[in-house]
Amino acid sequence: MEKYNLTQLSDISDLAQQEVIGYYKKYINPGIAFFLKVLGFAQHKIVKSEGMYLYTESGKKIMDFLGGMSVLNHGHNHPRILKARRNFNKNKRLEICKAFISQYQSVLAKNLAEIFPENLQYSFFCNSGAEANEGALKIALLYQRTKSKDKVVYTDLGYHGKTFATMSVSGSFSRPHRELFKQIPGCIEIPFGDIDTFAKISKERNDLAVVILEAIKADLALLPPPGYLKELYSLCQKNGILLIVDEIFAGFGRTGKMFSFEYGDIVPDIVTFSKSLGGGKASIAGYIVKPQIFKKTYGQLGNCTIHTTTFGGLGEECATAIEALNIINDDGLVENARVQGEYLLSQMRYLKAKYPQYIKEVRSVGLLGTFQFRNSADIFGPAFLKRIPGLKKGMTGLFPAAVASELFKKHNILIYSGGKEDYLPVNPALIVKRGEIDSFIKAMDDVLGRNIFNLAMKLTLNVV
Repeated sequence: MEKYNLTQLSDISDLAQQEVIGYYKKYINPGIAFFLKVLGFAQHKIVKSEGMYLYTESGKKIMDFLGGMSVLNHGHNHPRILKARRNFNKNKRLEICKAFISQYQSVLAKNLAEIFPENLQYSFFCNSGAEANEGALKIALLYQRTKSKDKVVYTDLGYHGKTFATMSVSGSFSRPHRELFKQIPGCIEIPFGDIDTFAKISKERNDLAVVILEAIKADLALLPPPGYLKELYSLCQKNGILLIVDEIFAGFGRTGKMFSFEYGDIVPDIVTFSKSLGGGKASIAGYIVKPQIFKKTYGQLGNCTIHTTTFGGLGEECATAIEALNIINDDGLVENARVQGEYLLSQMRYLKAKYPQYIKEVRSVGLLGTFQFRNSADIFGPAFLKRIPGLKKGMTGLFPAAVASELFKKHNILIYSGGKEDYLPVNPALIVKRGEIDSFIKAMDDVLGRNIFNLAMKLTLNVV
């Protein structure tokens, strides 16, 4: 029998980082590898992560203000999360078997029903946020099928995933390269926060099945106008339209409330969740739905297996999520997000006042924050473009990328723009302390006070 040349798990710690980068470029994605190398991230081999910090093979201690794009609300490798997973495996608990009912899955669903408002009751578990949103759309459309309602309304700022269905309901601001793929029919885009447009189409049409949106536009930390969510939901109820709120990024305490829809004083019909529910260790997502919707769809005996998934609700993932929710509850992480978020915003405003030539706006709802910089081309101007002809098209996001790169190289702080326009998200773990916020603000002050032209030129020359 043929033997394969497989690398052993025990060999990984001895791999040189250049070899790791080589594997990534050859077998995963050379474009992403190049981008991370330009920013200065790829060259460092992370050997340990704990709390707010990452540790490199060369001995660098890096403060993480990225927060895993809201996955790491509990920080890295929370000791209670590690213990929960160790105990699950030490006792050889049942991981997956469709013939039995899992006590872990059942208790997780019960705990979620405790945390959500009382009329959200039935949960479905899967693996990713996009899968959760797909499932939510399916149950909503199944519920509305007998009423000949089949149109999905979404907002221009919403982001709900990269599958075919979720791309089709992610807004024009949030869906780069959507035009490369065929979209599902029956989706209608409206402006985020514009109640008049929704009122008009909900009055004119009787085929609207469901609205899907983020209660707070998460990556921009943008709240809708006061009263918007309440009025939108009132119109939904009046016209028999269901409302899905996507809490995948903003949920479980990040905004200083358990869920961002609480700022709108509403209880949606369906809520999707993921990211931090896994405590930084488990890939788990899902949705929770009101009982009258569930009972009319999958609650019927003949329909109970219409929407299932192989790896949804694995034992260890559910055990991890149970502990993650208890940590949020026991350690007051929602309140810490509110208190530290207020302080973070005050310090971001200080930087905006000091550097108005760079910073256009700052926002933070709890620890869901962002710097909105002025357009990179406007900041650097014609002199910069003259140095490197043909650069203008590639300047989007250059300024925040330069800032993020310098924060990492000079101050050992991890934050990442993701190339989105001219925004720099600020999403530290909910365990962050005031002193760590001070260190971050001091480092930002130092970077913005430097010769930005030279920083951007250095980064650009790396690209070239």
